[in-house]
Amino acid sequence: MAVETGTRTEVETRGLVDALDRILRQLISTPKFKETVITLLNVVDPPAARRLVRTIFWQDPGLLMSVLGTLPAILNTAFQALAEAAAQMNSMPAPLLQDLLHRIVEGLDGEALGVAAGGLAKMRLSLGLSEEGSGLRRSLSSLRGDFSSAFSAAMGDASLAERLSAWMAAAGERAKDKESSTYAFVQALRKALEKNPDFVKHVLQPLLELPAKSSTRKASPKSGETKPDASKPAAKKEG
Repeated sequence: MAVETGTRTEVETRGLVDALDRILRQLISTPKFKETVITLLNVVDPPAARRLVRTIFWQDPGLLMSVLGTLPAILNTAFQALAEAAAQMNSMPAPLLQDLLHRIVEGLDGEALGVAAGGLAKMRLSLGLSEEGSGLRRSLSSLRGDFSSAFSAAMGDASLAERLSAWMAAAGERAKDKESSTYAFVQALRKALEKNPDFVKHVLQPLLELPAKSSTRKASPKSGETKPDASKPAAKKEG
């Protein structure tokens, strides 16, 4: 029964990616195919991507709507691929993985990434998601909930806390450099906090009070000692 269910699921999920996987399984063993793929990858031209996006957006509105309509499927495919890539990379020896990631990060265009992140953040802030009945707000909330639960399950609570602590320490070091992007972000955040006292009072302060409250808890009495009963009056001293 389990085999039958698995087979049915596999058939139901067959599509473009499944076809690509089956074709690739056959072609990847062919030396000529691998040479062709490497040749094509070596002539990828990232600067032309902006022109391609402008063409898709303004050359044919019908094509644009078709592309945007399939964007969730495209992104979900990328997410699934990234999830599996992360799982496979986590099984690699740490030195090999570090060298691999070093080669990848070294070739990334930080300026283009910054422009893209800034544009997305600007778009996010201009959408006006404070409206309770916003469909986009509901969908983002659902996406955030699914992401949070899956992220925590993949990371593990203890592991996540350790990594956050390490990230905070590194961010604190970077923030000392006035030429760094971290310093610029902190200054922008400070200015934003000055203009939003309600956020500071009702969001930031309660979060910052958590460590203070936990550190001021009274120590538990040592073994053999008894706590005085507050309900009984203190004994009067004689004389």
